[in-house]
Amino acid sequence: MTKTFAMVVSLALIVTLAVSPVWAVGDKVRSDKAAGPAGTTGGGEAEPNRGTTVDESVQNLSVNEGVTGKKGQFGTSAILTEDEEEALLFMREEEKLARDVYSVLAEKWLELAIFANIAASEQKHMDAVLNLLDKYGLEDPSEDKKIGEFYNEDLQALYDDLVEAGKESLVDALNVGIKIEEKDILDLQGYLSLTYKKDIKQVFENLLEGSKNHFDAFDRNLENY
Repeated sequence: MTKTFAMVVSLALIVTLAVSPVWAVGDKVRSDKAAGPAGTTGGGEAEPNRGTTVDESVQNLSVNEGVTGKKGQFGTSAILTEDEEEALLFMREEEKLARDVYSVLAEKWLELAIFANIAASEQKHMDAVLNLLDKYGLEDPSEDKKIGEFYNEDLQALYDDLVEAGKESLVDALNVGIKIEEKDILDLQGYLSLTYKKDIKQVFENLLEGSKNHFDAFDRNLENY
């Protein structure tokens, strides 16, 4: 009996020693996971993100698959809100207004290079907006329009008034430049508040900085007269 009891105790000790390392490893793994920072697995390794980031989620809301654009292009087309569409169409023509007015005044006031220089800059602004019109499949309201011709009736009337005023004197011409840039700045600031699309924001922010620089240039020249 005593011999049998001793054998049982010996077997129990062997089993305990064999299993203890396994328990210890399991406890360590559980402890490491519990001690890791939020969003990580044991050892600090980042846990794979199985969700969608906010930026991606918002971006996906602006995309339709298999859409035919207004210019016949087919594929993935971003959806514009009515405000965004209005902003792109209007700014394309407003940048044309600035270019056209400055081009006319450059011929009238040859002694001052600012009008020709800024007219060239406004052409680049027009091109930047046109790239967005093409991307989103919008018809260009300035297509086939000559200098001083506009689809928007308000801009047409404004152009006529500004050119007439700018021909009165060099001081009047510089004041016309200031008025145009003031309007550009206010319109761009308003449209920037109506869109979340990164490409539109980037272009409009660049145009805004350009308009501020143009305003400063006209203001400096006006001080000399």
